[in-house]
Amino acid sequence: MSQGLGPGDAITAARFSIVIDGYQIASFSELVGITTEVEPVELMASSDKEVLLKKLPGKRKPPTLTLKRGKNQSMELWLWHEAVLMGDIIAARKSCSLVMYATDGTPVARYHLEMAWPSKLEVGALKAGASEVLMETVTLVCEHIQRVAP
Repeated sequence: MSQGLGPGDAITAARFSIVIDGYQIASFSELVGITTEVEPVELMASSDKEVLLKKLPGKRKPPTLTLKRGKNQSMELWLWHEAVLMGDIIAARKSCSLVMYATDGTPVARYHLEMAWPSKLEVGALKAGASEVLMETVTLVCEHIQRVAP
């Protein structure tokens, strides 16, 4: 059983999943990262005494997250990405959740992604007869990401 975390405790996760409409479409072993960014813009302000250069928040870039997993037989990620490749904007953009789980399976963190879509799906290199796992990497882009309770 997972022990409760305090606000200052670091989160550790053993597994990550993407959930759409209450259904887990994919499970991952690695969260490469979540990126949110606002580009600074420079503003020049002047008064009688001086000219000031200020940096203020400017254009917001779409949030992205990248996840990795061992390739499996599941087709859900590919079908979602295929909707993007085919230009089907309505089928491609989905609101979903990224859920992070502790080793005992209890959720430790959750992010809500509005209008997410897989911009990149990559299957790693693998030699025939090799014993390592074939890795699949997906990059999701969304309009807005929000941290919510686990």
